[in-house]
Amino acid sequence: MANKTGPSPILYFVAFLILAAVGYWFLSSEEQTAQITPNGAIAPPAQAPATSEPSTSTAPPPSALPSAPLAPTQARSYTFSLPASVPGNTSVRIDGSTSMVTINQNLKQGFERQYAGTNILTVANGTERGIQAVQEGNADLAAISRSLTPQEKAQGLAVVAIASDRIALVVGIENPYTSGLTQEQVRQIFQGQITNWQEIGGPAGPIQVLNRPRISGTHQAFQEIVLNGGNFGNSANITTLKRDETTGMLRQLGRNGIGYATFAQVANQQTVKTLPIDGMMPDHPNYPLQRVLSYAYQQPPNPAVQAFLGYATSPQGQQSMLSGSN
Repeated sequence: MANKTGPSPILYFVAFLILAAVGYWFLSSEEQTAQITPNGAIAPPAQAPATSEPSTSTAPPPSALPSAPLAPTQARSYTFSLPASVPGNTSVRIDGSTSMVTINQNLKQGFERQYAGTNILTVANGTERGIQAVQEGNADLAAISRSLTPQEKAQGLAVVAIASDRIALVVGIENPYTSGLTQEQVRQIFQGQITNWQEIGGPAGPIQVLNRPRISGTHQAFQEIVLNGGNFGNSANITTLKRDETTGMLRQLGRNGIGYATFAQVANQQTVKTLPIDGMMPDHPNYPLQRVLSYAYQQPPNPAVQAFLGYATSPQGQQSMLSGSN
């Protein structure tokens, strides 16, 4: 009887190796397509690297995208330095605050003297009109005596501070009032709550208040600093001038009038008296009615503006600004 033999042990061993190899491949393939995240969740398979092929997906039309508010224009910070030279045909047009007339003139003279052939044109139609002129392209710089509003900044305007200034309260030289005022008394006078000199320790007589027009940067600075953003009074003893002009205001003070102006415009006047506020005259370091005078420009500044502001903020420019006003 013939003996029957089963498969060779060698065949069993080879089959085992094949099955082991297939199992290893399967397990390693699963590790590449499914990862375990740190929190124990199963992460989806890793995406294949992006190729340079253009995407075939279709983006939604603009009308289908969610709307979002537009961000305001961000003011860029520019650094202005004293130019070594300036082309002889350079011209800069300045309009703005009457408080900066002297500053404009002194800087004009110094700039034109240092850079031959240049021309600085200055007029003073008030802060508001100066800003408008810059926005409309009719001026390169606006001389302003107040801060820019958020809306003006959003429209691309920026400023460079030039000097600090003090707002002086003045009365006519013939006014019998000889005392000073507190900030609160000034506020009450210009809001029509105090209408007689006798109410603040002077001789009896109506107080005639002379207010500057709304286009005046000094008007707006006074409203912000003294009236804390409140309105001027509308009583019969308060007169708003038609023009933003200091000389005309001083002529109308008489014996009962009171007005305000930048200190530089009245410091050497012989026809008016400057009143101390809270016991301090405008030349005191802690005088309360102070503000900053600046030049506003449209971003980005053109080369002429860069040159002039570089000079105005340099030691040479600051010296010419101060020496010319003495």
